Amino acid sequence: MPDYVDGDPEAMAAYSGQLKAPDMPGSLHRLGNGLNATGLFEGIAMTLLDKAATAEMTAFLAKITEDLVTDSAKVKTIAAGYTAADAASALTLATSSFKVAQQGLSLLKQASSSISQAPKSQETTDAPAADGSQASV
Repeated sequence: MPDYVDGDPEAMAAYSGQLKAPDMPGSLHRLGNGLNATGLFEGIAMTLLDKAATAEMTAFLAKITEDLVTDSAKVKTIAAGYTAADAASALTLATSSFKVAQQGLSLLKQASSSISQAPKSQETTDAPAADGSQASV
């Protein structure tokens, strides 16, 4: 049988004799053919399967959404806790810095007052002695 059938009626007839369309599924039979029990069952089964798959997917998406909302709330709560802890740490640090600064000022005041109140060492006068004796060189 030739591969080229154009213009050759015998080849065209042989080729067309080999062609066979697949049988129509039961769900695709036309109304004019009457009811087909197989097609009816197949259509009902596909409808039920579609409804079940839709229900499962809806339930799955609802659970995922609920989990996301729950996780979001937990993360917000944890973030608020960290923010509060950061604020408390900053306040503690500021308080400690203030105390250190106060102690430093107090120490500075004590040091300056002790320097100003230090007794003067032996005062020596450069006045000549009363007897008038001076050492000669």
